[in-house]
Amino acid sequence: MTSPPPTFPAPWVLTLALLLGAGGAQAQATVAQTTAAQTTPAATLTLEAALAQLAQAPSVTQAQLSVQVAQQNLNAAQSALGLSVSVTGNASYTGGSTTTAADGTTSASASSLGGSAGVQASLGLLPWSSGQASLRTAQRSLALAQARLAQAQASARLNVYQQYLAAVVAQRDVTLATQTLALRQRQLEIARTQRAQNNATQESVLSAQANVQLAQAALLEAQSSLEVARLSLAAVLNRNLTGVTFTTAPASTYTLPDLNALVTRARTNTADVVEAQNNLAAAQETLEQQQRDARLPDLTASLRYGPASSGGLSASLDLKGGNAAVGYALPLGTSGSSAGASSSRVVASVSGSYVVYSPALRAQISAAQANVTQTQLTLNVTQQNAELNVRTLYSTAQTALVTLQSRQTQVEVAQAALSAAQARLKAGTGTADDVTSAQIDLAQAERNLVQARASAQTALIQLQNAAGGSP
Repeated sequence: MTSPPPTFPAPWVLTLALLLGAGGAQAQATVAQTTAAQTTPAATLTLEAALAQLAQAPSVTQAQLSVQVAQQNLNAAQSALGLSVSVTGNASYTGGSTTTAADGTTSASASSLGGSAGVQASLGLLPWSSGQASLRTAQRSLALAQARLAQAQASARLNVYQQYLAAVVAQRDVTLATQTLALRQRQLEIARTQRAQNNATQESVLSAQANVQLAQAALLEAQSSLEVARLSLAAVLNRNLTGVTFTTAPASTYTLPDLNALVTRARTNTADVVEAQNNLAAAQETLEQQQRDARLPDLTASLRYGPASSGGLSASLDLKGGNAAVGYALPLGTSGSSAGASSSRVVASVSGSYVVYSPALRAQISAAQANVTQTQLTLNVTQQNAELNVRTLYSTAQTALVTLQSRQTQVEVAQAALSAAQARLKAGTGTADDVTSAQIDLAQAERNLVQARASAQTALIQLQNAAGGSP
């Protein structure tokens, strides 16, 4: 009686057994990782918490100091517009002398001590006075400092968004690469087992091994990208983020702002436009000053009521300087006594000059006019560049939102593919590898969706920044 030939399990039975064994090992590893995570909770950082630390950013701090300095300069300029009161005084001494007349007689004059003490108040009365000009300059400087502060804050905010969302996407990449590597390792074991049973070629084993190596490289790259994003964000926030998990996902819905409103803001509110406007205003003031110097005489009028020699109540007006002053002086000493004995009277005086012909002054006016024209052209170009930048970024944001819709559709397609793979496995017409591959495809689609959301959010922030920041 002959014994029956030995039987061997079918290849699909071995494949299923390997998959089940690998799945059990993976489940045990997952349980161990979950237990370790529960015993040692990882630090987390939300996007709101990261944004709350922007005040410590060096660029923002420097811009805030500039605003404080500009505000103090404005306060000083406003104070200088008020009445300025000063105390005045002088003293003189004249020694005694002897004179001889023609007839030989001599006469002696006594020494005298004189002086005066008084008070004077001055005020920048006319619009072109130096105090008014300083005030306008300080106001422009404050407006520019505030615009640069808003620009620094917006730039730092964008930087935090970019680095934080890059870290969120990198975390997805690490998870996806880990799952892909596990699948490729299982496929390599299956290929080796089938090769040992002469059910697969050596080429299949080498191909599976190459897939494992590619998956390992992808995992290393994802881990490196996560570390780079973590270090970049740590540099922005000036804090250590080692081992920190980033938990805030990008927003899911976005709305494009009104383009015309963005263009209007960009042509008036951006720091470059504000600086160009300040330069134009300064050039116009210089031209007005040059024209005023050529048109107005250098005229000073004064009026005094008091003793004939000195002292009393006085008032003066500097036409070209735009300043007015009023004061009172009291004569002192022996000369003051003699002056006080005399009657008071009104003394008025006007002094001035007028330039009739000056090629240098005309050249200065021509140069100032050319400077106004140049600064006006610079302002126009700056506004055009700001508008172009807004329109370009608006188009980029539109493209990002269309891409976002496409990524959402790809997620729905991947979900349908996973459901189909699970149904085939349940019916016995598919394998567990098919389900795992579909799960990884879904994870990849979800990762792409997160990336698209991050890109859309970043594009909208850049668009707002180009318009001068949030309204």
